[in-house]
Amino acid sequence: MSGDTDASKVYSAKEVSVLLGIQNTTIRKYSQLLEKAGYHIHKNELGHRGFFDKDVIVLRKITELTKRPDMSLENAINAVVSTDAGVDISKHDTQKLRTYQEILEDNQRLLKEFEDFKNQQLEFNKELLQQLQKRDEYITTKLEQRDQSLMNTIREVYDTQKLIATTKQPSKRWWEFWK
Repeated sequence: MSGDTDASKVYSAKEVSVLLGIQNTTIRKYSQLLEKAGYHIHKNELGHRGFFDKDVIVLRKITELTKRPDMSLENAINAVVSTDAGVDISKHDTQKLRTYQEILEDNQRLLKEFEDFKNQQLEFNKELLQQLQKRDEYITTKLEQRDQSLMNTIREVYDTQKLIATTKQPSKRWWEFWK
């Protein structure tokens, strides 16, 4: 919208506190600090603040930034004021914006899905490892049995050849042994 603030809904501090899920006093404190930083918030003839859609978005940005451990309230307000170009946002655009809670819920859902997938992968890996160990044991056992059988067969063949060799030699009498 182009500077026409009459068509936008004006929210009271109480309505904004319900929308953002923060205390009314926090809205008042943020508003005072925003005004000190040069941000304009509409006031009626009695001095009561009225918040337009763009103001609600600015306050939401501040609450999101202050939840970061490395961001102080003053730094958050300065960051929001410096990035605010004074462009008014329509009510339709405001409704499109997802709340922090919705984003958090989506992230938690994705994190749970990832955890479930990770657990499934761990179970699959355990089963696969067990199958590999069983296969290795089977192969080792079969190789040992094969080697044992092969050695027995070689011994039998050697003994048989030895027996055949002794039976084929002509028997000499002991006195003909040196001839």
